[in-house]
Amino acid sequence: MESKAFEPSVKGLFILDEEGNRIYAKYWTGECKITGNIKSQKEFEKRVAKKTMSMANMADADAIGFEKFVLVFKRLGDNTVMYVLGSPDENELMLATVLTAFEESVSALLRGQLDANSLLQGLAEVCLCADEIVMDGLIMETDSMLIAGRASMAQTLKQIPIQDQTLQQFANSAKEKLANVFR
Repeated sequence: MESKAFEPSVKGLFILDEEGNRIYAKYWTGECKITGNIKSQKEFEKRVAKKTMSMANMADADAIGFEKFVLVFKRLGDNTVMYVLGSPDENELMLATVLTAFEESVSALLRGQLDANSLLQGLAEVCLCADEIVMDGLIMETDSMLIAGRASMAQTLKQIPIQDQTLQQFANSAKEKLANVFR
């Protein structure tokens, strides 16, 4: 088996409100033991919120060791915090880069509105940004403008009526819908 020492990876991306309730969360399998079920994920998120919400200054990204993980987080607005979860040996700067890319791309798509309500209303955009940044735990892209552009293009293509799509757009749309059926 090949070593993955030089492949930066992410164990999870999540956004919580000020009470520790989930707005968005995605975890990737591997040694991350909290991916088993939603109940264990939410319990983990509550513990994370309890630990991090009391920290004085979250205007800048901060990193801590937490339950066998490295956790990089930042307050987005008055009532939300964004988190990136990595393995204990993961480079904190790489995780902070992922956090910045996630925050900036979501902010660009939601026009700077990063409160809990706006994030919930723009959940599709949040999901698309996360999927553009990380795939199966591997970091794919960290350029926030490129991520926002791809995510907004994907949203636009979904809104074009079938009869107005080019053949390539139709094929991509059909492929995506088939993939969703088989998930």
